[in-house]
Amino acid sequence: MANRMISFGYEAVNGKIVVVPTEAEIVKQIFAAYLSGRILKEIAADLTERGVVFFENKSVWNKNNVVRIIQNGKYIGENGYPTIVDKDSFEQANRKKNDKGHKKNKLPEIIEYLKSTVYCGDCGKLFHRRVAWGTREKWYCSDSCKCGKYIDDNYIFCGIKKVLSAVCENPQLLYKESSEPTYTKTQEIMRYTNEIGRFMNERTPSFKAVKKLIMECASLKFSACTYNANDTIAAFIAEQLSKEQEYASKEFLRKIIERINVHKDGMLTIRFLGGIEISETEIGGLSGSAS
Repeated sequence: MANRMISFGYEAVNGKIVVVPTEAEIVKQIFAAYLSGRILKEIAADLTERGVVFFENKSVWNKNNVVRIIQNGKYIGENGYPTIVDKDSFEQANRKKNDKGHKKNKLPEIIEYLKSTVYCGDCGKLFHRRVAWGTREKWYCSDSCKCGKYIDDNYIFCGIKKVLSAVCENPQLLYKESSEPTYTKTQEIMRYTNEIGRFMNERTPSFKAVKKLIMECASLKFSACTYNANDTIAAFIAEQLSKEQEYASKEFLRKIIERINVHKDGMLTIRFLGGIEISETEIGGLSGSAS
């Protein structure tokens, strides 16, 4: 990034340093964001996303740019510069910056859980959560897929609750028909079936021989069956939902949900245990939060 001869937030007019109002507002926002708990990387990412120009049409920020602003004493009037930031805020921000033990504010457990569970329904990449000053938090695709809705915490919570409430009221939504056959007739089974038929067509069939063939054929048929666990899983999910009221704890959601997909239209699809998927589109209506 190009170097500025005059600090961000100022310009020279007729040989005098004056404040650039639009840039000064950004400086104030940076201090406010840092003091509210945002880390340098998040602040830089937000400035870049917003297209804030630093110098000569360059709008790609990094944490070093943000640090230089936080540590720049000119913003509190040093060297004759006009004041942009009050001294108390400047000192607080720099104490915080110099505190090596400073750690990012810990997020609630449910948010940490969602950060590893919410994905883009189009490209399959994990969603990221960013908090910007002056606005609510924002969830977005890490691969830059665009979404037609502003996704915040409440939007996701409402979408989850909407799907879970619908499933609780109508558990049959969980019982999906399996596309895979649960029984496949083999050549061996066909041979035994034909042999049994031949014996039964005899005038005096041997009871012992037919019985033996029938038992062996039944055993082969049983071995050719595959177990479909979907109904068992669906029953488990329905039971868990019937016991829960808020659907808002990490422990509960972990029991029944494998993944949450957010699509371009803002609709959520929940993938339950066993790969059972139910979307907001299936149950109708709009998501809980709009922008």
